[in-house]
Amino acid sequence: METKIENIELNIKVEMIDGQNHATAICYYKNTPKVDGKEIGAIGEFEANNKDLGVKLLTKCEDILKEKGCKRIVGPMNGNTWKKYRVLTYTTDEPKFILENVNPIEHNEIFEKANFKKMYTYTSTKGKIDDYVKSKYEVKLEEKIRNQNISIRTFDKNNYIEDLKKIYEVASPSFYRNPFYTPISEEEFLTQYIPYISMFDEDLILIAEKDNKPVGFVFALPNYDKETIVVKTGVVIDEYQKLALGNTLLSKLHDKAKEKGYINWIFAFMYQNNTSQKSAKRHNTKIIRKYALYVKDL
Repeated sequence: METKIENIELNIKVEMIDGQNHATAICYYKNTPKVDGKEIGAIGEFEANNKDLGVKLLTKCEDILKEKGCKRIVGPMNGNTWKKYRVLTYTTDEPKFILENVNPIEHNEIFEKANFKKMYTYTSTKGKIDDYVKSKYEVKLEEKIRNQNISIRTFDKNNYIEDLKKIYEVASPSFYRNPFYTPISEEEFLTQYIPYISMFDEDLILIAEKDNKPVGFVFALPNYDKETIVVKTGVVIDEYQKLALGNTLLSKLHDKAKEKGYINWIFAFMYQNNTSQKSAKRHNTKIIRKYALYVKDL
């Protein structure tokens, strides 16, 4: 068996080859978050065509990250949660949807054999847009929002840089509640999202503003089948949570999607026990995927 180890941009790539079997990963230990005061290491870019070799690779990564002072390892995660992370744990026969980029279900056994434990779980659900349940307080909530001089508009692709900056302005401080949150710069955020501009439907990205300052947004994309939208993210800054602005944004998205003839929607990558899971359940969506993030304390 051949093992290759090389430094890549302050992280370490590990590759194992045994005949036709191959496994590779990158050990991230720079610019990763601290959780409970512990330095976090991450195992990302993980691939293995053989389970036993995959376990050996994870063990080697564990040794490397331990030497670097990491007290906890998470995986699969390509450095931070702004990039690819999570492994598929359950699926229906629903086809893969847009931006669904996670490790395959076979990797669960590899992580578990290497004595990693599921720490966080996530779900994606799907339902009919016509099954949306409007709140009986919806009119009053919209009136409160107007009284606060908050307006809701669609994304402007002609000024996509400025609107992406507004989304970043809301998302960056709001995501700090997410497990293993790592702040990134505005430039990094733009670099990640600009390549997807051609996929955007302006009417499916709504931005809430007060005095031209962003206070919330909901971000959805048309799916491959052209009759489904994928609700990727919805965020409202803390100050305006009490106005149920998130509910109003979702209601407006529902209306836009229905007007455009979409039939289904998918609520993607909802973190365990998050309010978004409760909202998706209230609107009669059903689980189509489950995912997990694994952890190992050293």
